[in-house]
Amino acid sequence: MQPIPGWDTTPAYTGEVMQLPAGLYICIVKQVNIRQDANSREQMVLLFDIAEGEQKGFYQRQFDSRRQQDSNAKWSGVYRQHTHDRDGQSANPWFKGMICSIEKSNNGYRWDWNEKGLVGKRFGGIFGREEFLASDGEKKMSTKLLQIRSIDGLKTATVPEDKLLPVGPATPETAKAPDPGMDGFMSIPDGIDEELPFM
Repeated sequence: MQPIPGWDTTPAYTGEVMQLPAGLYICIVKQVNIRQDANSREQMVLLFDIAEGEQKGFYQRQFDSRRQQDSNAKWSGVYRQHTHDRDGQSANPWFKGMICSIEKSNNGYRWDWNEKGLVGKRFGGIFGREEFLASDGEKKMSTKLLQIRSIDGLKTATVPEDKLLPVGPATPETAKAPDPGMDGFMSIPDGIDEELPFM
């Protein structure tokens, strides 16, 4: 067989999917933005990656791999947290807990209401796996950042058990694949150090 032109520069589509194992990870904030959800509730949206250990840079590697196959690839290291309670009048205790966890994880850092100041800050992440039905009816697993803790807080945290779909026929709710607009994926342009668009 003769060598095929472009062989060395052609991406290999193997069909393999990179998936982060459930676990406890030290993460780093890559970008922050304030958005409105579908119900016009304010949320802070963090773009993050794994900062240390065997999985360091996982979301960057995943994105780079997807980019070889699709120029419109999405970044999947995303965490959303509502900033206000449901009535919009008070701080959401979960939001305050997230901020306090980031403060505790970064010596000398104090929250000053400038969300861009969170970029480069580290935090502890509790990641779990959730089962869903894909559009073809096949059960699949997705790993998600379930909770932000301080890095020290990971010492007493446990990895959650897999959240599985109920056994039996699929209901309209379980049959749906995750909504692409709300699943934590977003487009990332060339030059990840520059401002990244959310949505």
